[in-house]
Amino acid sequence: MPEVPTNPSEPSLSALLVAPLTTLALVLVFLVGWPTAAMADTEPVSPAAYVAELMAERPEGRAVVVNDLLAGAYDLERLEEEVRAEFDRLDVPYHVFVGPDLVNLRQPGFVPALQDRVGEEGLYVHLSEGSVTVDASTTAGIDLPTDEANTVLLYDGPEYSDPLPVVAEAYVDALLDPEVAEHAERARQAYDEDGGSTSEDRASKWREFVDDMDPDSVNGPENAGTLAGMLGGTVLGVGGAWAVLVWRRRGTGRPPAGSLWWAGGSAAAAGAIAITGLLLTVLPEAGPRERASEALDEALSSPPYVLATDRVDRVVDGWDDDTRVFVDPLTPLNPETGEELADAVADASVPVYAAVVPLDRDDESEGDAEVLAHALAHTSGRDGVYVVVDGLHGGVGTALLGVDAGVQVWDLNVSMSELPEGAPVTAAALELLDRLGEARSAPGAAPTVPLAAEFHADAADDGEPSTRAERYHAEGLWPGLLILGPMMGALLWFVCAGVALLLPWSVRWTRATPGRRLRPMARRAADRAVAALDAAGDHPEADRAVRDLDTALVVLGESPDELDLVGVIVLARRAARRLEEAEGRADGPVCMADPLHGPAEGRGRLPRWDGGNPLPLCRGCLRRRPERRVPLRVRAGGRRFVPHLTLRERTWVSSRYGTKRRLTGESLLEESRAR
Repeated sequence: MPEVPTNPSEPSLSALLVAPLTTLALVLVFLVGWPTAAMADTEPVSPAAYVAELMAERPEGRAVVVNDLLAGAYDLERLEEEVRAEFDRLDVPYHVFVGPDLVNLRQPGFVPALQDRVGEEGLYVHLSEGSVTVDASTTAGIDLPTDEANTVLLYDGPEYSDPLPVVAEAYVDALLDPEVAEHAERARQAYDEDGGSTSEDRASKWREFVDDMDPDSVNGPENAGTLAGMLGGTVLGVGGAWAVLVWRRRGTGRPPAGSLWWAGGSAAAAGAIAITGLLLTVLPEAGPRERASEALDEALSSPPYVLATDRVDRVVDGWDDDTRVFVDPLTPLNPETGEELADAVADASVPVYAAVVPLDRDDESEGDAEVLAHALAHTSGRDGVYVVVDGLHGGVGTALLGVDAGVQVWDLNVSMSELPEGAPVTAAALELLDRLGEARSAPGAAPTVPLAAEFHADAADDGEPSTRAERYHAEGLWPGLLILGPMMGALLWFVCAGVALLLPWSVRWTRATPGRRLRPMARRAADRAVAALDAAGDHPEADRAVRDLDTALVVLGESPDELDLVGVIVLARRAARRLEEAEGRADGPVCMADPLHGPAEGRGRLPRWDGGNPLPLCRGCLRRRPERRVPLRVRAGGRRFVPHLTLRERTWVSSRYGTKRRLTGESLLEESRAR
């Protein structure tokens, strides 16, 4: 059969079918495949999945991932090696994530999710900067006391300010401690018994004071200067007060040598204190905080204004011509919020580069969104508006490079307080982008400068003290040395002088007002007299001693008041002395300032109470100046603190406690019943 010739200009049936089939395939790809791809692009990566990807790049069974947010406080590589060296001591596989203390990572589900993502056996740990507790879990077959170790860290572990390697070391030590359960229980009980105060808390009071003087602390040189000034000024005040006192006592026109010695000595001591404080402040080498502060000052003096660019480089690498919104995996956005931000960035009149990232005081910008925005701008080098969003709290920072905002830069500051409650974290950024409606490209425009850098420059221009010596002298030394310290010293001197004057008088007053002590004193005196009488035998003074003792016991057996008890003590002591001393010596008068003092050894004045006539006084009272002699005070007639000498109507006083005339129990009882 002959072949039918074909016309090359006419399409074949297969050719006619290819076009519609191809079109249908493209449509199906668009309808089915494109949404899937779009969803894949917008589906947020969870923090656990992100960390798991990084751990896959670390040594197997020894994975330590240090988040680049810590670049402002640590050398990341060194920190990773130090933490790995600590966990190597466990001899079990481990997976450790080290990062800042972010709110969203404190949730209990982060470590289990990380364990699920990694899918390997071992110990899983989340170590947070500024936290003394560790979130950890273990897989089957790994037997480690993670809960007990965490309890030890909480109640008897490092302080919140300790660096991460110290926390890691303490945690591993607790895991390896064979008695960690007992240690944890003891620490918890000690905490409960002390009402929430640990031994570390109690010890930290002194440490806190010492740390405040540390030249490496925030205000260490200033505090040291204040303390040295106050101490030196106090010495000046005390020495000056003594110098004035010596001068006034001499009563001469020219200051006497003693006064000059006090003044000069106190000035020399104050100078020595100030110089010692200065040497203790300036001689120690710079510590970690001071080195970090110097590094921050250097960073703020010029672009890119940050301490390290590890995270900055990661964000900049995440931007391209099609994607100008970077979302850190540790602070993922939900798809709707992310799309809204992406649309606002795309619709802006100038190029906008946005980054939604976590911010922390330990990061390279010290938690300052504006500083981080400027670091991104200068590292990227592309003209545009750079917006940094705090992915946890919603704060926003902005930097302009080659752009005229069309409004004052201050007008771009958006506070979360201006926004409705419950607004998404990107709300402030969206408001800021809305205010950039009139922005335009201006390649010659000067780039903006972060406020922190401006403050740093202003402080340098104003000549604010920067060195330790300048800070030591600046605020505390001279005011403390010349004003506050001398005032405190003078006050201290007057207080001490007042105490020195009042204390002896107070002691004498207390001794002269025995009150409740009188009854036991009377019983003891009577018992001693009875014992002395039993041991005396045929003593020539036994009869007189028995008479005195009988009188004392008769009064003591009734309802004696305080003056009666004083008389009982005097009679009982006299009875005992009759049996212990030579004949007739016990009949002498007693001290009429205070009969409890014992026998009198002379006569002297007792102003206000003696009626102008000298009274029998003991040796101790005679040694005192008359105005310092305090009479015995008793409770009598419903009154307290009554000087016994004013009770002249009482037989005890009128007879001078039996030395002027004989006392009998009957007369004393009649007087007592008549009251």
